[in-house]
Amino acid sequence: MRQPKTILVTCLLVVLIVFFSRCFQQNTSGNDPRGRQYAGTQVCMSCHKDVFTSYTHSNHYKTSSAINNDSLRKIIATAADHFYFTDSSYIHMEEKNGAFFQSNFADGKEVMSARFDVAFGSGEKAQTFAYWQGDKVMELPLTYFAGIRGWANSPGYSARHASYDRVIESQCFECHGSFIGRQFVQSGALKVEEKLDRSSVIYGIDCERCHGPAAEHVDYQTEHPSEKKAMYMTSIKSLSRQQQLDVCANCHSGNDKAAMKSLFAFRPGDTLSNYYYPDFESNNKEPDVHGRQLQLLRASICFQRSTMTCNTCHNAHESEKDQTAKFISKCMDCHHQSVHAQDMLKAKPKITSSSLVAVNCIDCHMPLMQSKIISFNSEAGLKNIPYFLRTHRIAIYKQQD
Repeated sequence: MRQPKTILVTCLLVVLIVFFSRCFQQNTSGNDPRGRQYAGTQVCMSCHKDVFTSYTHSNHYKTSSAINNDSLRKIIATAADHFYFTDSSYIHMEEKNGAFFQSNFADGKEVMSARFDVAFGSGEKAQTFAYWQGDKVMELPLTYFAGIRGWANSPGYSARHASYDRVIESQCFECHGSFIGRQFVQSGALKVEEKLDRSSVIYGIDCERCHGPAAEHVDYQTEHPSEKKAMYMTSIKSLSRQQQLDVCANCHSGNDKAAMKSLFAFRPGDTLSNYYYPDFESNNKEPDVHGRQLQLLRASICFQRSTMTCNTCHNAHESEKDQTAKFISKCMDCHHQSVHAQDMLKAKPKITSSSLVAVNCIDCHMPLMQSKIISFNSEAGLKNIPYFLRTHRIAIYKQQD
């Protein structure tokens, strides 16, 4: 009579072992501030090491970070450690107790000092810094501007004097990070403040920001190592054209629209327009080159007469710095038989694939253009520094002498 009971107990133990081992796997792969459905970057790296290693060199990955003292020390050595405002006060970049600070001095006395805690931007063009003040992130007075290899007033700040009071909201992290926890607290009769959770920050754009939550995928592939098809993940290539564009448009279509919910909730395959309230303003204005890449691309005949997406030209998994020849080859994929392309090639008959930059379609048809919404001032506000970005409106432009 004991044998059936023993078998029943044994089966029950096996079920419990499988259940708890699965829970353990999910806790291991889902230990992420976004929730148990997320695996976390380190888990992705364990199986996709080559792709991940390449991605760490991309601007997406480096678009925000906690401060690295070694990197900051190199910037300060390049850009000098003092910056003067028009009111004769100055910022001194100084190291104190193993950390770096932007300290404001007036009449020889320190007025304000705040630590470099967060860096926004990859640094290829510029890098703005911020400090934590309790549960708020505040912008530091100075931005490193790569174009002049020096300091300039940070966006939204005057060049006449130092300011430390601009709040960096969670919406900024929605384009410059992968997550930050927040809660809204009533601070007055009609006033609500946002509190940010410093311990929850995921800097940069990580794998799951674009590819979606991966814990279920990790659990399945771990249990079925011979399965080569990626299960429980959304392939970007499997999405419709508009869905692919929406993934990129999260950050590359501007952030000045009124959002109904946080973009951190967006998953590949979602409809991005469902995240915003309707915009009834006129769309006749020329989109600015900063943050409006999708709108500019949509205005291009190349886009309108093809099925191209952002991924037609860009590989988000690698650094695209100094890759002019690669982008020109993308143009030639479609335009190699055009009369214009043939004439350009005939004019430079010795061109090979390695010297394709000699026929620079990009600089002619996607030139660097000055942003209308972002500009900087040099030291003491003596010179306005234009901020140039490459337009994504592919067109015929009047050549500048």
